[in-house]
Amino acid sequence: MANERNIFYILIFISAIISVMPLVVAVFKLKYIRGVLLPIFLLTLSSLLTEGITKYLITPGQNNLELYHIYTIIEFILISLFYILFFRKYFNSILISLLIPVFFLAAYIDYKLNGLKSMDNFSTSLESIIFIFYSISFFYYALKNLIFENLLSTPLFWLNTAILIYFSGNLILFVFSNYMAQTDPVKYGILWAVIHTFFNVLYNVLLSVGFWKAKNR
Repeated sequence: MANERNIFYILIFISAIISVMPLVVAVFKLKYIRGVLLPIFLLTLSSLLTEGITKYLITPGQNNLELYHIYTIIEFILISLFYILFFRKYFNSILISLLIPVFFLAAYIDYKLNGLKSMDNFSTSLESIIFIFYSISFFYYALKNLIFENLLSTPLFWLNTAILIYFSGNLILFVFSNYMAQTDPVKYGILWAVIHTFFNVLYNVLLSVGFWKAKNR
């Protein structure tokens, strides 16, 4: 049990350290962070602020899941804005705007059913499905219409890939989070640390690459 807990804390620490990387790179490239890149930059700030509050300002052992409920809403708004700013250059992005109130309805239902002291699995699951749809649509449109001369050189490719991998990789974990937490919280914590840490590290590395290539837009 002690070894399992040690692994859990080590993975959480690795995830937290890697989460700083995109912000460091973005600050280094700050003069190029504008337009469609700005929402993702603000997302990295929000993520680190949330992590900082939960890890350093909350009493150990205290349930701080209400902060993640708030972060999920901020995350959804900023990533949706990222896709709105991208797609509006090529066609009417009204569908994305219409899905925003749908998400807020799901967040409200989540709050009424689960409260603020449990995982917001309804919100995060719907959010993941929506972002998977957005990211696949991005690739389909970009490849079909050849809107980039060199897809790998554009920061949007790396940011979109990060979003696709993170939310598709964690979808099952988000869907069953409350069930697993209630069934076996210790094993769930370790499972969360392993799966979420892997995809979170990959997510932040890809975001960092995206910000690094900001000059090449």
